[in-house]
Amino acid sequence: MTGELDAAGDAITGAMLARAVEAGHGESHGAGHGACLNCGAAVSDNYCAHCGQAAHIHRSFAAIGHDLAHGVLHFEGKIWTTLPELAIRPGTLTRRYIHGERAKFVSPFALFLFSAFLMYAIFSLTSHSGTTAAVNGVKMDAGAQAELRKEQDKADAHIREIEAKLKAPGLSAARREALTENLTDARAERKALTLAGDLTDSLVGEGMNGGIAKTVGKAVSAAAENPEFAYYKLKANAYKFSWALILISLPFLWLLFPFSRRYKMYDHAIYVTYSIAFMSLLFSFSMLLTAVHVTSGLVTLGLLLFAAWHMYRQFKDAYALSRTGAMLRLPLLYGFACVSLSLFFTFLVMMG
Repeated sequence: MTGELDAAGDAITGAMLARAVEAGHGESHGAGHGACLNCGAAVSDNYCAHCGQAAHIHRSFAAIGHDLAHGVLHFEGKIWTTLPELAIRPGTLTRRYIHGERAKFVSPFALFLFSAFLMYAIFSLTSHSGTTAAVNGVKMDAGAQAELRKEQDKADAHIREIEAKLKAPGLSAARREALTENLTDARAERKALTLAGDLTDSLVGEGMNGGIAKTVGKAVSAAAENPEFAYYKLKANAYKFSWALILISLPFLWLLFPFSRRYKMYDHAIYVTYSIAFMSLLFSFSMLLTAVHVTSGLVTLGLLLFAAWHMYRQFKDAYALSRTGAMLRLPLLYGFACVSLSLFFTFLVMMG
């Protein structure tokens, strides 16, 4: 039950944060007259012309639920205008927003925040049991690290013992074969303990003393050796550091139009933010399908093809490219997306 409450709380928190960064343009709750309750200026319309506060202010207990519902759905009617455009005509939406048509659409950063928290909430609901196992089985405090070192010492002693027995004279062929197999198993166990130690060191920061490259190498190796723990780290950190993916992606997108005066970094930021928000929503939908066991190879393939098509369509329309121009840049776009995700996931696994 705690996991469900946490997930609901994360979704509501994301919605309220998104509401906080979403400008109140184009919205109205009714006209007012008299003085603004916020700044005291005269009010004759839906909003104060001086500070922008809505003229009509609710002061009932029911208004709390009303505001919360607006916060969770966050964008009132604009969400139902934005989502179809984002799914079917993402490039047109991006271009219209950049060129100033904004009152009817959810801002990209507000939608990004909401989608990130929604994805985390669904992730918590559908995989919290696996996460608990990962935490209980792998996450280590200082005492557990000391226990790990003891196990490593025992494994080293066991290896030395087997090696000493192998050196003893007069061993039969069967006995030597058995000892050799035992030595192979013991060394494999010691290697696993070494990787576990590297994982712990890289995540608590001890590996930073060896330089960034060494730390990244340890994090990647540890994730490959223990994907369950890496999965937990991604879950724990993804929504908190999701903004980093925008920053990581921007330089790569700039490389597709180097030194162009037509497209500014702001244009790239709007494009990237809307794109990541949509992919987060698509991933959330995929997790829901998995939770209700409505998945198959064809469903997964369909979602992947739709994601690829969406990237192409948004890229082509947002930057007003010809079909040839879009297709020439498309392999680079897909490649840069993979590199950005790899850097982002490495960053998450490295985070404590």
